[in-house]
Order: sequence, then C-alpha cells, then structure tokens
Amino acid sequence: MNTSSLLRSAFTAAAITTATLLGNITTAEAVEVTVTIDNLSPEEGIVLTPFWVGFHDGSYDLYDPGVAASEGLALIAEDGDVSLLSAAFSAGNVDRVDGVITGSGIGPGSPPLIGPGSSATLTLDVDEMTPFLSFASMILPSNDAFIGNESGTSHRLFDADGNFIGTDFVVIGSQIQDAGSEINDESPESVPLLGMAHLVGPTENSTVMAHPGFEAGGNILSAFPGADFKDSLYPLARIRVELAE
Repeated sequence: MNTSSLLRSAFTAAAITTATLLGNITTAEAVEVTVTIDNLSPEEGIVLTPFWVGFHDGSYDLYDPGVAASEGLALIAEDGDVSLLSAAFSAGNVDRVDGVITGSGIGPGSPPLIGPGSSATLTLDVDEMTPFLSFASMILPSNDAFIGNESGTSHRLFDADGNFIGTDFVVIGSQIQDAGSEINDESPESVPLLGMAHLVGPTENSTVMAHPGFEAGGNILSAFPGADFKDSLYPLARIRVELAE
C-alpha cells in the first residue's frame, strides 16, 4: 500500500456511497444510519485503513479460515484498497449497500487513515432488505493483516419484524486475521508505514488464518511499540451503527 493506493481508496469512497444510494432502491422503507469507527488502540498502536462496510441479506461471505482470500480481500489486506471488494460485493445484487469510512490521517500529508484514539463516521441509507453488516480494514503496519467478520450474520441491524435495532461491538487483537497472501517479513520495503513506498512483498500463497502476531524486537514493534496486539484483550476498534440524528 503506497500513498496513491490509499488516496485511490479515499476517492472511490464517495463514488461507492453515491452509487449505492442512487442504484440500490428497494420497496422496503429505508432508514438513515450513521456508522462510527473508533480506533481504540493505544498511543503508537495500530492504525486502520479506510474502513469498508457492506450491508446485505446475510448471504455475503467475506472469508473462511483455511481458504485462500479473495482477490478483493487480499488487496485490502496488503494495500488498504477497497475497490475490488466493493465491486464484487455489489455486482448483480441491488439489495446490497456499501461504503467506505475515511479518517483524518495520522499527520500532515497522510492518507485518510484512522489513527489510534481517533474516530470516523459515514451516514447512509439501509433497510430491512439489508439487515446484516460486514466490514473489512487493513491493519497497519503489517504485510497482510486485516479485520473483518467471518460470518455474514454476525451483526444484525433489523429484527425479524423489520425494526431497526442497530449494533455496537468491539474488535480485539485476537480477532486480527492474516490474509495468507504475503509473507510476514516485516521488511520496510513491503510493510506500509515502515518505508517510503510499498513494493510488492513476497507472495505466500497460503490461506486466511489467525494472525500470529508481530515479531518481538522486529521492525514493526520497534517502530510502533503500542501495536503488540497479542497482549491480552488488546482493544482495537469499536463499531457502531445507529440511527442518524
């Protein structure tokens, strides 16, 4: 992930959301909701890339442990680029809504990252035809770590009668996944935020699995000492979907 990749992700966010609102029209009554992402990581901790959210009928499957990541998910996990995943999610299904939540960055000239202690929001329309939430974001710095929900029915927004109930939950460090698409070499040449540019890292050709954690004394924890998510119950992100005010 280089700066242009993240900027491309940011620029596509508005287009994704606009296309969603204009193109995904159903007969169900829509409600306006606000999705909030709070980065709970400590100082010098984990940074989140622009955060993809998708609303659907429960049939969408982001990933399965032990199975190779899709091309779209691998692109998020390595580059923070949501474009392929969003296109695949929306293709041929009008009863899906998605968007990208961008942050304020982590310093002057930064891409729209969501840094430790910061929050970011997005407001959009959903309805009882899209009662479930899926999400994905790259973990920075890393080779190909990400967070996302394995089950498409983990986070329900509407009850069986079509009433909006929202959701509010916390993601912890033990839920971070390894996409298995790039070897965890922790090299500045292949890990975003460690080097000046992201070059393609060594391909792993493996499957999605729980991330083993960063190397003690390695490049990542030396530069980001607060990013040791293998500490017990490491607080990573709070995700809320509420009625817009």
